[in-house]
Amino acid sequence: MDIVRSSARGADRQTFLDAQLKSVVERAAETGLHLLFPTAAMHVRPDGDSMTLLIGPEVPKAWLLADFVLRELAIALHDVNRRADPEHRLQVRAALDHGETTVNAPHLGGPAVTTTARLVDAEPLREFVEQHPAQDLALIISDRFYQDVVTSGVRGLDRLVFDRVEVAVKDFQHVGWLFKPGVSPERRVA
Repeated sequence: MDIVRSSARGADRQTFLDAQLKSVVERAAETGLHLLFPTAAMHVRPDGDSMTLLIGPEVPKAWLLADFVLRELAIALHDVNRRADPEHRLQVRAALDHGETTVNAPHLGGPAVTTTARLVDAEPLREFVEQHPAQDLALIISDRFYQDVVTSGVRGLDRLVFDRVEVAVKDFQHVGWLFKPGVSPERRVA
């Protein structure tokens, strides 16, 4: 995850938004993850205005996307922003992938960590943020996650609310799937 325009308007605002992101993740973990999966490992690597989360394999991937990210994280973001003035509103770009990872705290590594780092910087995700300034959460998922999880339709996941996008960041070229909330009923018929 990465905070949108975190360094704009000074260091005090940036540290405030960093703390808000931490509280959003903690609240989402408390209200969802830890209640249903109390033994699930969760590693958090804060890095200023960004954060990397690793969540253990005992948490179903469909639940992670549908319930943790698209529900609990979105609710926590909304609640924080409901009380914030426009200058201190927290807007987040997020990416999701799955796969083998390595934890050597505070370091986290593996292909999924690299993929999400590149996806969160993807131009299509940045464009989505610019075109939808009222959206608290902008999300892109890897092609692997889309194919393995979203296409199954488990937990109400709908493949039609994701648009396929080409991602080119540094030497990384990948297909990603951009989450488009509020898809029109006409498109859902497709």
